[in-house]
Amino acid sequence: MSRVAVSANPADRRTLERVPTALRAKVFPGSIDCVIRDYNDRGARLEFSQPIVMGEQIVVVIWSSGLAYESVIRWRGGAQVGVQFQVGRDLRRPTPAHFAAIRSEWMNRRPRLSRRKLAKCAAMIDDRAARRGAWKPV
Repeated sequence: MSRVAVSANPADRRTLERVPTALRAKVFPGSIDCVIRDYNDRGARLEFSQPIVMGEQIVVVIWSSGLAYESVIRWRGGAQVGVQFQVGRDLRRPTPAHFAAIRSEWMNRRPRLSRRKLAKCAAMIDDRAARRGAWKPV
């Protein structure tokens, strides 16, 4: 018969190792900004700018990819919170009705530009001349 060691440190009890990150995320309800400091397929450690008060059930949205996870808070420590993922959703695809406001906020996260506006943007580089051979890099 084997014994399982019980540690006070939650990281020692994990079955999967977490990957360090600095992903920008938002927690709903409340649209609260945070940073995902580490994660794996089952959960994540979230860091906020200050300690916050929230319920036990939250939705964590990875802002760059649009992946949303219905989550349960497992531990709290100052401005950090550990969550366990329950159900994952992709906000780029149709979602259940209770995700409508979250999906809408994520879809409107940046202004959409038409091709004409994008072509006129000073930050864009017109490489057509380079492809024709009229311009050569130094």
